[in-house]
Amino acid sequence: MQLLFLSAALLAIGLKAPGKTAWQEQKSVTRDCSVLPAILALPLSSYIGKPVDSLFSVLPPGYTFRGFMPQRICYNAGVTQSYYASETNIVLIEVFIDNYQYMVFPNRTNIQNWDMSLARKEKIAYIKIIQNNNICVYGCDNPNYDY
Repeated sequence: MQLLFLSAALLAIGLKAPGKTAWQEQKSVTRDCSVLPAILALPLSSYIGKPVDSLFSVLPPGYTFRGFMPQRICYNAGVTQSYYASETNIVLIEVFIDNYQYMVFPNRTNIQNWDMSLARKEKIAYIKIIQNNNICVYGCDNPNYDY
């Protein structure tokens, strides 16, 4: 009982309790995938044919990863942005690009050398939203983008 009271007191004044910090708990709350309703409330289909950055600029802040989604060696299907809170609390936005105008593909360099600033200028061909790594919640009905 005294340890519980002491831990609560330490957290209340912002000190580090054994094994945890108030900062980590705060971050997990802000990265909670309750962003899914906000993402699904966007007119996602209206971004088809527009630059990737037009969508990225309206997505909720606090994403935990943004990168390329290679499908096989030297081939890139598009870019992805994810919101990760835990293994069972993830939202992934897959933005497919069919015709690259600013980046050259196939690109034989290491994926870490690919230029996200150029990819953000590319036009969106398709958008898919996946929850918890396996549940498709938007854009699930097109076999051309079923990777």
